[in-house]
Parts: sequence; structure tokens; C-alpha cells
Amino acid sequence: MVYNQYPYNIYNPDYLKNVSLQMLQARMQLEAQNKHFEQQMKIKDMVKAISDYCEAAREIEPQYWQEATAACVAEIGRQISIDLQRERGYTQR
Repeated sequence: MVYNQYPYNIYNPDYLKNVSLQMLQARMQLEAQNKHFEQQMKIKDMVKAISDYCEAAREIEPQYWQEATAACVAEIGRQISIDLQRERGYTQR
């Protein structure tokens, strides 16, 4: 077998055209930018959720603080359980 002849030479970078390489690089850069944007939006959503939580907590009357705290702790436990199931390969909620 001669590896410097077709079809094996198509994988040699010397035979790739600059345009193809530039298009591939541009696509990879666009994908990276999209991922960065998605992550920034998720961070924004997290900050908003914390802000909403704090605003709601300020409106809870003292006689309901214990109930609110218990409900929030239960939800944190539920979320931890979901994460543990995902780590173990389960997908049920």
C-alpha cells in the first residue's frame, strides 16, 4: 500500500486547501462563541434565581420562617438526589 496516494493522501494537511482550513476554524470559533453565550445566559439565570429567592425571603413573615426554611432545605435535598442519580446513570426524576 502506498500511503502518499489517493485516498490516503486526503488526510495529509499539505493537500488541504487553505479555504477548507479557514472554514473549519471559523466554524469551531463560532461553536465556541455559542457555547460561551449559552453559559453566560445560564449564569444570568442563576443570579436572577438567587435574587428572586432573596426578594421572596424578605416578604416571609416571621411565623412562616421555619416552614419556608424546611421547604427550601427539602428542595435542596431533592436537587442533590437528582444529581446523585445522574452520576450513577439514572435518568428518572
